[in-house]
Amino acid sequence: MSIRLEMFQSLWAMEDLPWRGTPWTLPEQLDRLAEANFDGIAVDLGARGRPEADVLAPLLRERDLQSAVFAFLRDDTDLDAALRYADTIGADRMVVCGCVFDPDDAVVVDTVHRWHRTAEAAGVAMQLETHRNTLTDDMRRATRLLQDIDPAVNLAIDLSHYVAGSEIPVTPTPEIDGHIEALFARAESVQGRVATRCQVQIPLGFPQHREWEELFTGWWTRAFTAILERRARDDSDEPVMFCTELGTTPYAITDRDGVELSDRWADALTLRDRAVACFTEATTRTSTLTTTGASR
Repeated sequence: MSIRLEMFQSLWAMEDLPWRGTPWTLPEQLDRLAEANFDGIAVDLGARGRPEADVLAPLLRERDLQSAVFAFLRDDTDLDAALRYADTIGADRMVVCGCVFDPDDAVVVDTVHRWHRTAEAAGVAMQLETHRNTLTDDMRRATRLLQDIDPAVNLAIDLSHYVAGSEIPVTPTPEIDGHIEALFARAESVQGRVATRCQVQIPLGFPQHREWEELFTGWWTRAFTAILERRARDDSDEPVMFCTELGTTPYAITDRDGVELSDRWADALTLRDRAVACFTEATTRTSTLTTTGASR
């Protein structure tokens, strides 16, 4: 069984590109993604440059690009609007940042289940993102909630939020690593951004960032391995999505003149290549485990 890695780029991450140049138009952004062999785009419905769905849809069809929707949801009304947008652009996946903060875990879990059922009925596969200031913002509460959330609801893994939000050290403690492993066990997709305990998004290639870049690529390999192991158990060949998501300002760090410190498009291509290497390593690990298990 061969499982494919599908490479997506956040459309929000295309805003204000190219670096130090005249911003690309929406068609130019999509052209760059198609030329760089991305499989699709993720539309963040909260982005300031979000295109209208009826404008974006034909542009995607012309370039044979897939799509996913990323949405912050406060209630069912937000979900309905996100599903309408997804239907218009032909998106079959939705990554949800749930802005539900009830202290009663049961209320949060019931909301997640209702949203998942609604999305499923609309033909959209819903994932919860590990994201700050959402119902998954605290890593420890997130792993506790997952014990009560239906196993059919899985995660979009973005550990940059936990590294910055919880000031995780570059060498995580065993307790932290245990929580991360529990998150990987429910992983469905992975998002590409590198953080430090003080910055949610750092430029790539700076010597002082090397350890953090290595930490994140190791995590991506482990997340991919967990996803592929579950695919093997379920006898599924469903592709795996990796989304590069190097956001524009204020995520991108700038100098005193407001100019970004690095070329986010070049960094996105670097992350794309690293993700491919991580997925290849995960595929090898999974094949070895499967073969070993079958021979016993």
